Formats: sequence, C-alpha cells, structure tokens
Amino acid sequence: MNRNLSALLIGAVGAVITLSAYSQTLVASTQCITIGFLILMFALLLKEGLISL
Repeated sequence: MNRNLSALLIGAVGAVITLSAYSQTLVASTQCITIGFLILMFALLLKEGLISL
C-alpha cells in the first residue's frame, strides 16, 4: 500500500474518532477530540514523508 493511501485511511479513522466525540459516552468528548486530532496529525506527517511505516 502506498504512502498516500495509508495516510488517507489513517486520516479517515482520525476524522471518525473526532466526529464521534459528540455521539458516544465511553470517553470524555475532549479526550476523543484530542485523540482524533493526534491521529490526523500522524496521517499528515505520514503523507508528507516525515514518518514512514
């Protein structure tokens, strides 16, 4: 799988986690937003080539 597709999939997971902050009750919404944001940043760094898998 190439780097762009991996970054897209990881970014989609981060977006889903961030958006689910308002509809779930397992984790506090601020924690869910923070985790989603960190995953999105990881996907961005992966796409730009600063991190490799």
